[in-house]
Amino acid sequence: MKQLAFKHLMLVGSLLAASSASAATYDYTLHFDYIGKPALADSQVDPQLQADTATCDATVGDQYGAPSRSYRACMLQHGWKYTFLTRTKVRAAPADPFFSSTVKLKPGHFIDRNTGLDCPHEGSINDCDYPRPGQQKGGAKSAA
Repeated sequence: MKQLAFKHLMLVGSLLAASSASAATYDYTLHFDYIGKPALADSQVDPQLQADTATCDATVGDQYGAPSRSYRACMLQHGWKYTFLTRTKVRAAPADPFFSSTVKLKPGHFIDRNTGLDCPHEGSINDCDYPRPGQQKGGAKSAA
């Protein structure tokens, strides 16, 4: 009996691990139908849904995957009934096969692909500079 319970526990654990690993590669869309009274005009449905979703997100928290019972209850208080969930696979951006660099950048910097300049993530284009091969973290040149 204990062995069977352990097998079931392992199966559930592996399913949870697999679902959490795949969560990063999918985009989830919750679908709700308006059941409140009075009925909304077609032009009012989307703005009202966005407002009520923002309210429930702030109250209950953002939902990733199927909505929680408390989130569905919050939406129901605003006149929305949960109907279904759509899961769409997110495609990773293809890597640029012609881009390569041996430059070591300071933390928080990137190479602008249009100009080839070393730019900080925060700031403006005026903060960019030409990268120097062998540049070490912190901006000091290597003593080779």
